[in-house]
Amino acid sequence: MKKIVILPLLLALAIVLPAKEQKFFAAIGVAAFQSADAGFKDVYGATQVSPELKLGYHLYRNFYFWLGGSFISASGVIPVVEDAAKASQTLLSLGAGWETRRWGRLQGDLSAALLMAGLQEKAMGTTASKWAPGFDVRAGLNYFLKENIFLGLSLGYAGAWVEIGKKDIVLGGLRAGILLGLRF
Repeated sequence: MKKIVILPLLLALAIVLPAKEQKFFAAIGVAAFQSADAGFKDVYGATQVSPELKLGYHLYRNFYFWLGGSFISASGVIPVVEDAAKASQTLLSLGAGWETRRWGRLQGDLSAALLMAGLQEKAMGTTASKWAPGFDVRAGLNYFLKENIFLGLSLGYAGAWVEIGKKDIVLGGLRAGILLGLRF
């Protein structure tokens, strides 16, 4: 509940703050997520929707540190045995990025991060849960509606590899997203 209240307050605050320093930024969005694991696609489908959050601090000129998170939840049916299954993946990123100078209202963005990916899957009467490290790389384009409010498009890949039982599973995958952000 607190998260739902804090975001509108941050957005309202950013609108009234002067756009002078703009060291911090926050962005919330949604991405189309395509799993890198063929087994995940077979059970849960090729594409899921993933909410995303990205927070950052501009350290020096166009370089910044960022923290991000996204969540995928899906339901499906295991082929052959026809049993219901549910899975969720949590992707937490901590990294650095670089932004180009603005060309009018447009600005390019490149970033890379260390990833901690988690999987929880309930199928055939059992629950499997595992976390694994990986990487997250992204490229994007921001369009500034105002000096401190922007819309962003991004394309990225996040991947972590984990072994559950005797099976190797790839967590993460390709993401294409849109976000609304503010600088303050």
